[in-house]
Parts: sequence; structure tokens; C-alpha cells
Amino acid sequence: MALQIRRVVTGHDSSGRAVVKIDEVARNPVSSRAGATACVVWTTEGFPVDNTGEEDAGLRKTGTTLDNGTVFRILELAPGVTPRNHRTDSIDYAVVMSGKWTWSSTIRRST
Repeated sequence: MALQIRRVVTGHDSSGRAVVKIDEVARNPVSSRAGATACVVWTTEGFPVDNTGEEDAGLRKTGTTLDNGTVFRILELAPGVTPRNHRTDSIDYAVVMSGKWTWSSTIRRST
């Protein structure tokens, strides 16, 4: 089954009231290898984050990382597909909806 993610993004109208800005099935799932599909739900650039624009930050072009930003991505891995461990300069969020995620890398802290 193809990855289908419903995105609901809230914001504010001109009088400052909370409103739903986007309510849709995401249009941007991509697959770069067999058995793996990813969908970027939202991104940010810079710190502190400025969410005042009308741009759909879920459609911002990203690679594996977004320098000085954040990436919220949902990934679907078919049975038997190995996740790729990597290091990024962004703050990334991963959500496991079902199944099992095996994390084999070691986190190192600088002293």
C-alpha cells in the first residue's frame, strides 16, 4: 500500500484566531530505493523559528538534512528493508507508526 499521510497544519488568521491552514493527504511522498517511502510533513529554517508566512513548509526542498533547521518526515519501510543510519546538521524527527525500529548506532557525547 502506498504511503498516505494526512497533514493538518494550523496557523492564525488576520485577527489572531487559530485556524486550520492545511488539511490534506500529503502530496509529496518520495521513494529513493525499493521498499522505502518518505513524506516530509513539515520543516523549519533558522532559530528562532518564524512561522508567520503563508508558505507550506512541508513542501520545502530538502535532502537528508536541512542546514540550521528541522525536518519532520514519516518513513515507511517494507518488511526486510534496512533503515539507513546517518548524521545530519538538522534536528530531525522520526515516527514509527507500527513494526519495530532497531537502532544500532552509538550516540557519542563530546566532552
